[in-house]
Amino acid sequence: MLSGRVRAALAALLTFLAGASPAQANGWPQPAMGPSHSGDPEVIFTFDDGPHPIITPRLLDMLQAHDIHAVFFWVGWRLIRTPEAAGLLVERAIREGHIVGNHTINHAQLCDVPEDIGAREIEGARALFEQAAQMPVVWFRSPYGARCPKLERMLTDRGLRNFHWDLDPQEWRSYGPRKTIDYVIRNLTYLDQGQRAVLLLHDTKVSTLRAFPKIIDWIVAENKKRTAMGRRPIRIVSAYQLAIEQLDRQAVDWAVGAAEEAGGSMARALAATVP
Repeated sequence: MLSGRVRAALAALLTFLAGASPAQANGWPQPAMGPSHSGDPEVIFTFDDGPHPIITPRLLDMLQAHDIHAVFFWVGWRLIRTPEAAGLLVERAIREGHIVGNHTINHAQLCDVPEDIGAREIEGARALFEQAAQMPVVWFRSPYGARCPKLERMLTDRGLRNFHWDLDPQEWRSYGPRKTIDYVIRNLTYLDQGQRAVLLLHDTKVSTLRAFPKIIDWIVAENKKRTAMGRRPIRIVSAYQLAIEQLDRQAVDWAVGAAEEAGGSMARALAATVP
């Protein structure tokens, strides 16, 4: 369980991240979160559209078993429909070191709706998840990956940073797990040093539950091969490592000191991130 100081440290990381993504002519920036910070090939796990009452807890169990800390982009209607159950899942995700992001209330196509409706979608979801998480929610994922000047302005005005993706197996189409596994493995096979990939999955699909352990097993086996060949292994980047990359040294030292109070993987990972 995270202590009060560590929770405050995570909250501070997210506060520092406020700001707009750099502009780019076509689509959100790719690689979605820049090049590898460590020099290793890196993958970041993200999950959209939850929290689902059955699938999300099982996925959280799997993530905890593998010491992986993900980013969850969740929709507000689930908190509105079942506030107690969904709220407990938000609390659990935060407690176990994940970061919760804003995916609007109704998964709205924000470039196609009037600005006042878009504002309610963004601000309403943010308020719901900040209340449940008891920390700032400054990472945002645009539903459908939509981008337009109106949405860019709305996010900038609210200090939100869009968090796009690089790899999308589209398991939301109810493909079987094999297609998802094959897609992810095929793309990660060619991930080389200095490259980073944000993987988009959904914690609302049974196929995600079935595919996830196979993907992790493949990464473990692939890393053994890479190490034997003298190649850099694939590094799974934790959500809070990604957040801390952008802080100055004073903020880094403070966050590491707070994490050491709780010990364990979070402290080790934060300490390893310090340049």
